[in-house]
Amino acid sequence: MGYRTSRYYIVLVLLLLLLAGINAVLAQQIQLPVYIPAVNVSITALSANGMPLTKYAIVGITCAQYNVSNIGQISAVIPIPSTGSITCKAYAYSFGVYSSKTIVLTTNESGESIPVTLVIPVSGYYVPGIGFVPVGTLVAIAVVIIIIIILITIALIEYSNWRRKRLARLIKPPE
Repeated sequence: MGYRTSRYYIVLVLLLLLLAGINAVLAQQIQLPVYIPAVNVSITALSANGMPLTKYAIVGITCAQYNVSNIGQISAVIPIPSTGSITCKAYAYSFGVYSSKTIVLTTNESGESIPVTLVIPVSGYYVPGIGFVPVGTLVAIAVVIIIIIILITIALIEYSNWRRKRLARLIKPPE
C-alpha cells in the first residue's frame, strides 16, 4: 500500500510542477498593444452672456453607435474609423432651450483633443447662494413682488377706511 500511494503522490507532484511551468510560460507572453484611432471631445455649455452652465445644462454627444450625456460638462473619447470619417452631434439643453452642433471627426484628428462650446440662448445672472438665475425668472419674481405690494397697499387703504368709519360711529352714534 505504501508503494502505491507514494507513486500517486509523485505523479501528483509532477503534474503540479508541469501546471506551474505552463502557467509561468503563459504569464511571460508579451502582449502587443492595439492602437485604436480616437479623439477626445470636450463639450461645455455657456449661457448667452458667457456664463458656464455647469449645474444647469444637460450636455451630450451622439455618434454612430456612441451616445453619452452628463450634467454641465462632458469629456468623451470617441473611436473613429481608420479610413473615412464619423459625424457626431453635440447637444446641450437648459431652461427649456436647446442648442446643438455637428462635428465631423477624421483620422487626421486621431489622438487630439477637440473642445466644443455650445451657447444656449439663455441669459441670466449669478446670484450668490442661489446660482444661475435666468432673466425670465427674475422678471417673473419682480412681477410677483409688485403684485404683492399692490395687494398690501389695497389692504392697508381698506383697513384705514374701515377704522375711520368705526371711529366715526363711536364719536357720533347712529340716530
